[in-house]
Amino acid sequence: MDWIGAPGNQPFVVALLVMFGLTVVELIALLVGFSLNDMVDEFVVPHTELDAPDVDTPGHASHGLDSVSVEGPGLFARFLAWLYVGKVPVLMVLIVLLTVFGLCGLIGQGILKSLTGLHAPGIVAAPLVLFATLPIVRACTAGLHRILPQDESSAVDPSTFIGRTATITNGVARAGLPADARLRDQFGTEHHVLVEPEEAGQTFAAGTLVLLVRQIGAGRFSAISNPNDALIDTE
Repeated sequence: MDWIGAPGNQPFVVALLVMFGLTVVELIALLVGFSLNDMVDEFVVPHTELDAPDVDTPGHASHGLDSVSVEGPGLFARFLAWLYVGKVPVLMVLIVLLTVFGLCGLIGQGILKSLTGLHAPGIVAAPLVLFATLPIVRACTAGLHRILPQDESSAVDPSTFIGRTATITNGVARAGLPADARLRDQFGTEHHVLVEPEEAGQTFAAGTLVLLVRQIGAGRFSAISNPNDALIDTE
């Protein structure tokens, strides 16, 4: 425990504690019916104009920063895109970054301690470890992008979801407290959106089929109970 509490290890211990805290908060949020992941994405992604490269797309095989086009968004936005922010949920990228940074930092300090008997000062070790672990973080987020279901499509205008049916997937949707819902667009592609009742006092439990009637934010809609079984979207 004394080794973990050493001054040079503090940045890495703090990173792991923050990662653990974010994970707990996200789990609690899911239990009460909404996703912190979705809320963070809704705030961050529209303001960064991100378009991360697809690892399966020819011409984007490089894992260096030069694999992102120099045209379009600014340098910081391109850096976030290089980390697959916009293709992988922002909170998930942050958790991966904190985990890799924290673990690699502690391991590196442990190796240095065993070889020299000393720890590197945190103010020196932290930026060096951060820079060195970025390729590992990108490899992890690229892997997540491969295995996560790709529910979003830039070719589909979310406003076209209005009038389509969706199924509440977890939690209970209440006015002002949306829950995750799954729907299919006109091309049969599956999407996940946040849904809350149009009428105050109404609730939608998991498994409820609803009809989207109004867009109230990025990826967020109000809905009513499905009035007709014939309106179920199966395509």
